[in-house]
Amino acid sequence: MAPDPHRLSTRGHALPKIELHVHLEGAITPALAACLARRHGHEPDEVLMLEDGAYPARYDGFDHFLRTFLATSAQVRTPEDLAEVAAGFATGQAEQGIVHTEVTFTAATHIEAGMEPHAMWAALRDGFAAAPDVEVGLIVDVVRDGGPAAAAHTVRLVEQADAPIVGLGLSGSEGSVPEGEFTLLRTAADRLGLGLTVHAGETGDAGNVRAAVDELGADRIGHGIATIDDEELTRRLATAQIPLEVCPSSNVALRLTPTLDTHPLPRLHGAGLTVVIGSDDPPFFATTFSDELAHAQRLLALDDDGLADLQVAAARAAFVPAARREQLVAAVEQWRRRSA
Repeated sequence: MAPDPHRLSTRGHALPKIELHVHLEGAITPALAACLARRHGHEPDEVLMLEDGAYPARYDGFDHFLRTFLATSAQVRTPEDLAEVAAGFATGQAEQGIVHTEVTFTAATHIEAGMEPHAMWAALRDGFAAAPDVEVGLIVDVVRDGGPAAAAHTVRLVEQADAPIVGLGLSGSEGSVPEGEFTLLRTAADRLGLGLTVHAGETGDAGNVRAAVDELGADRIGHGIATIDDEELTRRLATAQIPLEVCPSSNVALRLTPTLDTHPLPRLHGAGLTVVIGSDDPPFFATTFSDELAHAQRLLALDDDGLADLQVAAARAAFVPAARREQLVAAVEQWRRRSA
């Protein structure tokens, strides 16, 4: 039987993997979402946006996805719920051979819903401990729609947190509030020794990417697919080696590109941009990180060495100390030697 080009090979499954763009609340499966809804006295069909027990196959734009995402996130009401979500996430990452993952978490949403901060951070630590072979770093993000006040609130939460936080993030609806309103995130990241990743050029345009780099000093760009529309910006990011966290299936499901075969990933990669692959909100887009690597391998016509190169790029882009980055690179290189 011929190998499936949409799935990683057996050898690829053994590759030590590094994933940098995935959302914790976006990793909640429909089954877990339904379980949480029933736990709190609701029928899933009353509170979740499911279709025959599943998330939609495609969305009518970003707002449709966001409503679906928020309906699921709202079912996480107690620290016990959050610990179950974190455990399911970490276990799922381990099953794919992911050795380091940085997961975006919107802490303020749960605090505003009444969760006590200390209990929230403890629930995350306890949940991640379910898969000790996976190193999990948190990127605590700000939803840009809430403006600078939301950013200041999140920074205060991070300052007082007892959790494996490695970065700050900016997400939400591009264009709702200018990127320049969030310079406090760069200041806080520098002060706290954290990285900064900014969702830009996903539903927005290359101007949003430019602002994320020029006004916020973003270390990484979440998605960034619109970068390719600006030749000068593309050259700058390629020279500066600012990574783009590209999530192909997400872009298709949100109708930002018609199909995987028309995705701009080959153009981004061919222009010399540093690309790392992510799954974004995997069950919402009927994918996994392993699937996204397989898509990238096919779209970029990569052999196993090329697949390893993608993971080396991710290791070098991780928000961890330099020594740990080199350990991750070494793990990938060891796989490469054994697979030669």
